[in-house]
Order: sequence, then C-alpha cells, then structure tokens
Amino acid sequence: MLTPHIAWFEQYVHGFLSGNAEDDHLITLKKQHSLNVLSEAQAISASLDLPETLAAAVHLGALYHDLGRFNQYRLYKTFRDDISQNHAFLGVRALRASQGMPGLDAATTALVRGCVVLHNRRAVPARLAPDLATAVSIVRDSDKLDIVRIMLEYMRPGGSRSDVVTLHVADEPDRYTPELVDEISQGRIGDYAKMRYVNDFNLLLVSWVYDLNFPAARRAYLERGHVEELFGLLPKTPELTRLKNRIYKDLVR
Repeated sequence: MLTPHIAWFEQYVHGFLSGNAEDDHLITLKKQHSLNVLSEAQAISASLDLPETLAAAVHLGALYHDLGRFNQYRLYKTFRDDISQNHAFLGVRALRASQGMPGLDAATTALVRGCVVLHNRRAVPARLAPDLATAVSIVRDSDKLDIVRIMLEYMRPGGSRSDVVTLHVADEPDRYTPELVDEISQGRIGDYAKMRYVNDFNLLLVSWVYDLNFPAARRAYLERGHVEELFGLLPKTPELTRLKNRIYKDLVR
C-alpha cells in the first residue's frame, strides 16, 4: 500500500527542486525527514500491535505530515509558521489539490488528513475519536524523534549551519530564556513563542520528553542519548543542572 504513495510523494517533492544548491538542500532535508518520520511511525505502531487499517493510516499520516513545508519554503524561504503560514494547513491543501491519496476509503483519508493538520499543534485536542487520537499521537512522537536528530546535526560543534533550520534564533552561547526553564521545570513543553536563542531551541527539544506518548518513543529518546547531548550544548548553570536531573527522573518513570 505504501509504495505508490512514496512514489507520488517523491515525485511531488521533485517539483520543488530549483537547481539552487541551498534551496535544494533544504527541500531534500525535509524530504528525508518525512521518510524518517515514516520509519519512526512504523516502529512505534509495530510496538502497539495496531489493526492493519489503522497502522496504514498512521504510516501515510507520517509520510505526508510535512507536505506543506515544500510550498512554505518556496513561497517564504522559511520554516517558521509565525512569519509565513501554518504548514499543517498548507499540507492539507496540497493533499486536496493534488489528489495525492488515490484509492483510499473515506475513513482512512480523514485519518491521514487529521494527522497532517494536527501534528504541529501545541497539544493534541481533547475528545478526538480514539483512532484519530492514536494516529496523531504516533505521528507527533515520530516527528519529534527525527526533529531532535536533525537539530543536533545543526547545533553540535562542527555541525551544519542554517538559520532556516534553526528558525532564525540568535546564536548567543551564554544566553537562554528563564521563562522557558520555568515552564519545563513544571513538567510542561516549552513554548515556541518564547524562543530567542539557540539555547532556547535546545531547551524546547528537551521539553519534548513531556509530550512523548508511547513507551517506544520515550525509550528511543533516552537510548539515543538526546538528553545528554542537548544538555551538553547548554550553559553549565545550577538551574540547568537541576532541570537535567528532573528530566532524567521523569523520562525513566
């Protein structure tokens, strides 16, 4: 079932390549991210023994979750929704306009579109239908796991650099926003709107441990060493050391 959708997706993305090296690198980055999120979603859904039809919708939701990023970048040269358009809405529009899901029944189509439009919300809305809540939560966990991988590639010493990837935050190594630390210390995910510095982005990524829904995702986040590496990039202050200890304690519960 996935093969024709992956082929369609790759053809769709190819249409955004322009021959400009920097632009094409970012388009390719988002293409690979989408395929990686699909792989993460396959692993998480396998750990849950989902019904075949629900697992198929989850996998397509993962593949298509960032479909709006490509037109967002073409139009605005940014991946920041607040200064362009909500990429989840752009993604649903792209699916509807391009007929990228041929042969799917109405229920599966609705689940896939639901994953796309809800994957970037600050929280999963309450009172969703059970199948949609499960599908969206898997896609969100999968998305977070691969975003952390990408961001570490662009933030670790000697890594790649791109203001577009790091959402144009200021690279001031000793500065971070105390309000974000306060939020995370209360067991809440950080607020994108409060990000000012690269350290804030690292703190936001750390806070995602409070929005991982499935044991397989939490285990992957821990075993891949993301917490240790992210805190290794942050200033060594007593406040952040206390936060690190809390994050580890909460993650292994």
